[in-house]
Amino acid sequence: MRDLVTDVSRQVQTQAQEQQQRAAESLRSLGTQLRSMADEGDDQNGLAAQVVRRGADIADQAAGWLGAREPGDLVREARDYASRHPGTFLAGAAIAGVLAGRLTRALTGGASDGDGTPPSGGADAEKALRVPPSTGTAAPLRHGPSGTEVGP
Repeated sequence: MRDLVTDVSRQVQTQAQEQQQRAAESLRSLGTQLRSMADEGDDQNGLAAQVVRRGADIADQAAGWLGAREPGDLVREARDYASRHPGTFLAGAAIAGVLAGRLTRALTGGASDGDGTPPSGGADAEKALRVPPSTGTAAPLRHGPSGTEVGP
């Protein structure tokens, strides 16, 4: 039993380290892509290019910070930050949850269930995207020759 617990513990730690390194590499890649985007733009010294370069720097710094820590360190630091700044932590968690949900929805929106049909909710999402936004006022209906209502 003790060997099983030790093996599972090692596997969990190894997987956590791998995921952390993947996240760090993704951040580095994001930084590289942002920097490339800023350098290839028409106005390389403009405000947008400066903002994108700053985003690239932040992504690189985050990747370095993430890559230099063990998974257990991340959990401890998050717990310590949450105890010192509970409101900020909860707001950040809520924002991260919303962003993760939107990203998940965007990534699964174009997928299919394997039989060529969109995943459940996909048709509703497509329909929702096609409906024009309401202006708050309804167009008056006209009446045709037989007295039936005709659209605007």
